Amino acid sequence: MITQEQIARKLGVSRQLVTFALAGYPQVSEASRKRILATAAEMGYRANPHARALKRGRTGIVALWMPDQISSHYNHVAREMNRLVKQARHELILSTVGSAESEEVLSHVPVDGVFAVDTAAQASAYLSSPQAQAAPLINVGAQRCKNADNVLVDLAAGTREVMAHLFECGFRRIAHMTYVRDERLKEARRTEYLKAMRAAGLTPEFIYYPLSEQQRPIVRQLIQDYVRDHGCPEAIFCHSDDVAIGVYRGLCDAGMRTALVGCDGIPDTEYLECPLTTLVQPVVAMCASAWQLFQLRQQHPRSKRQEVVLKPKLEIRQSTCRGKS
Repeated sequence: MITQEQIARKLGVSRQLVTFALAGYPQVSEASRKRILATAAEMGYRANPHARALKRGRTGIVALWMPDQISSHYNHVAREMNRLVKQARHELILSTVGSAESEEVLSHVPVDGVFAVDTAAQASAYLSSPQAQAAPLINVGAQRCKNADNVLVDLAAGTREVMAHLFECGFRRIAHMTYVRDERLKEARRTEYLKAMRAAGLTPEFIYYPLSEQQRPIVRQLIQDYVRDHGCPEAIFCHSDDVAIGVYRGLCDAGMRTALVGCDGIPDTEYLECPLTTLVQPVVAMCASAWQLFQLRQQHPRSKRQEVVLKPKLEIRQSTCRGKS
């Protein structure tokens, strides 16, 4: 491997001048810079990223935590986050975390920062660890995390908009399809659905499903079993678009239709025979905000914690239009 010392000896200049020229320091004259860069290229010099990271005290690596890689939404988040990270010439490590236990989520690879998406419990565990002092954490999603910079998506407001739309369309037997069984978890979609139904004097109806890598096939069969045993709700608000698509297929198989609303805004929902109404999460803005907060935190580690709140958009399509769904 060609070193800066070898370049300096060949040109008869100091090692420091070579270092400054390769790093782009302004005090090096343009003539000297061109000469040194040309010689470095001729000799096949390549900067050592590991040595540079050690010198700067940064690795150029960031971590992305997500609850799973089942959801099309989380895959979208990972792609967008990776695009931003690559653009900044960093590397991204993706981890799925499923428990609040600190030892299960802390990476053994040193990173410059952590983006925790919908993993507020794990983020809280990390923030109490020594690693948090060296690598800041940006919390992203529907739940706020204390003592961290937050990029929040207001799914509570989005759910209220969904319910208002369904009530306006005249639906009264509205079910919520979710994997969240515990009301104490205060998951925004479940909580706001429950509030809206109670406020309207209507009976809440939950259809529960297990999380699985085979999410769509599972709910496809599950909705047929549910309708056979309980009858078909007038409308179903699904926790995710993946679930809404599975439900749509299951109902079509059985020759039935009901109003459907998904959540996330994945492209698939627009390309069905009956396009699905969905609550679109602002993934691009969410990732851009998280990256911006991370850069600010690196530059000003002791500055006041920042919070960005983004609103999802209700995209109304044919699946909730009476007489057309």
